[in-house]
Amino acid sequence: MVSGISFYFAADMKSVYSFLQLIRYPNLFFIVLTQSFFHYLIVIPALNNSGLQSALSDFEFCLLVISTVFLAAGGYIINDYFDVKIDAINKPRKLFISKSIKRRPAILAHQMLTSIAVIIGIYLAWRIGNYRLAMINPIVGALLWFYSTGYKRQPFIGNFIVALLTGLVVFVVVFFEQPLFHPTDSAELMAAYSIFIRAFYYFLFAFIVSLIREIVKDMEDIQGDETYGCKTLPIVFGIPKTKTIVYVLGIIVIILVGLVEVQPFQAHDFLTVIYLMQTVQFPMFVMMWLLYRADTQKDFNRISTLVKVVMLMGILTMGYFYFLMT
Repeated sequence: MVSGISFYFAADMKSVYSFLQLIRYPNLFFIVLTQSFFHYLIVIPALNNSGLQSALSDFEFCLLVISTVFLAAGGYIINDYFDVKIDAINKPRKLFISKSIKRRPAILAHQMLTSIAVIIGIYLAWRIGNYRLAMINPIVGALLWFYSTGYKRQPFIGNFIVALLTGLVVFVVVFFEQPLFHPTDSAELMAAYSIFIRAFYYFLFAFIVSLIREIVKDMEDIQGDETYGCKTLPIVFGIPKTKTIVYVLGIIVIILVGLVEVQPFQAHDFLTVIYLMQTVQFPMFVMMWLLYRADTQKDFNRISTLVKVVMLMGILTMGYFYFLMT
């Protein structure tokens, strides 16, 4: 009997672990970190400095983060749901649906997570008093569905959708801060400008870095994608031309970070310049060098992981700049 209980417990824990892998829990942690850092380290201080308060209580902000995480988790599930055959070739060790997780529970989990996210979005829109905000989560959910069922198999459009949604993780926090859209004096106007410009920079950074990672992942998965008729960039243009696209995007990221470094450099804040060079620009140069030498699935997987590290370093700059200014 004891051995039977142990076996059941082990099997159940395996299912839990498989589900966590299915919903990409490290990526979900990135979402929590990004939104929390931007809200508490950028938005709240800027609002407080102008005498404003956040439109969201801490509880409501937690609900906003949960809705974003649930949408993303549902998106990962539906993506793998429609990619079982392709993933069996590209990443058989990371194939969970149809193996440790059955297809019906998977689609039900997707529907449940997405529905809860939509309900939370409606509630928050009601609390804020702007019902147009209730449309954000249904639109995102629809984009994730259409991405998984077709757009990801087309050149560039699938990469663009994922990158756009990754960047919007930051802007969603701003959308729910309605006082920013109706400044009444110069102090509030300056706070709104400060938040919007930082949101734009982080959006642009997240968008381009995510776009790089999605294209690299397409190069990594070219075998399975080609077998099942996908038309991703590496299949349409070939690996060499696709690498060139990534080089250009990488250089854009380096230039954008360089623009951020101008002001601290002029102020002789060389510590900030060195920090940004070491955490973002240098890893991007390493990524491009590794990409130049890459020709195997393992090589592209290593590059994809490095790009994820660059994304994390970019998120952590919010904490660096907060503590620098306090």
